[in-house]
Amino acid sequence: MEEASDAEVENIESRGKALSIAKVPYEFFMSGIWEGLKKFHKEDDKTEEIVGQLTMNNDTALHVAAFAERNVLEFLLKLLINECTESSLLCAALNVQKNHGNTVFHEVAASGNLDAAKHFLQLEDIVQSKPEYQCVLKIENKLGQTPLYRAAAFRQMKVVEYLASEVEDMELHFKRKRDKISILRIAVIGQHFETALWLLKKHPCLANIKESNGLTSLQLLVQMPSAFGPKFRKSIL
Repeated sequence: MEEASDAEVENIESRGKALSIAKVPYEFFMSGIWEGLKKFHKEDDKTEEIVGQLTMNNDTALHVAAFAERNVLEFLLKLLINECTESSLLCAALNVQKNHGNTVFHEVAASGNLDAAKHFLQLEDIVQSKPEYQCVLKIENKLGQTPLYRAAAFRQMKVVEYLASEVEDMELHFKRKRDKISILRIAVIGQHFETALWLLKKHPCLANIKESNGLTSLQLLVQMPSAFGPKFRKSIL
């Protein structure tokens, strides 16, 4: 059995140390003790640990909070804005990616937390001039999904509309890079027809995009009888 390199050993030790430090906030998260979590980060200069590793999947407190009670994530974001003076820490809050490549903004988009999305872009305004900063609207996860694309995949209409109003080039979000599936098709596949219709009205060109099977999203919809089941009586065939 090969011995681990010095770099691998150092990485394991670093992750172990990070998880040890994160034990208290992790227990608060798992137990839903939000007031205890807020107190932990607000007292004893624990602001920096908001962007530290919390789980083995490289989730930070912000990643986990994206799916907790809405005021928890907003509290942590405001704490970063009000008490943090290090630009590198603020950039990390925006740009850090977990194992599947999702930033906190990807998780916010999937959860439908519109208020948190607005707070994130407020945080972005503070650090966008820094060299280590990456635009949160453009960062892709390992599937090649931007946060806007992910919001459409999870039927988060309000977030889709808001982010679409904030992006500079909507075409960057039309397809996910890994398999080239269009944002309209992902909405149709999930039967998120309200989202699909909104996208189609705003960007009619999406109707003409052909997928790898040679079909457009509308042709795909015709082949989905389950989408029309409630309105039409199914034949015995």
